[in-house]
Amino acid sequence: MPDDDREDDGGFSLKLPPIRLPALFPENFRVRWPAPGDGPRRRPSKRAVLAALVLFDVVDALLALTVDSAALTAVRVVGGALVAATAFGTLGTVYVWEAVAALAGAGELTVVPTLTALFVVRLLR
Repeated sequence: MPDDDREDDGGFSLKLPPIRLPALFPENFRVRWPAPGDGPRRRPSKRAVLAALVLFDVVDALLALTVDSAALTAVRVVGGALVAATAFGTLGTVYVWEAVAALAGAGELTVVPTLTALFVVRLLR
């Protein structure tokens, strides 16, 4: 049954127009965002989450220090914001400071491991 024929369940829904990705992405690139009920049944361990966040922060810092591209900075900031929002909810809004630093021309400040710091703050709360 097509999605348009479903009854409205009163939940939040969002439809986007077709988006053309930059040439940076391969032709068959697909974005999969977990929907309710689609995710794994078992939650990842705190150690696995911390390892993923540290890895993201390390790659982000390396890119911030070695590549001077506004497009890559935008991709890094948007990617980090999506990870922060997914992993930390409203606490993830703190990640906005990296976008402000990038827009202010202080991209070198974005080497700070914000996601790892947010994880530590979440553990201490």
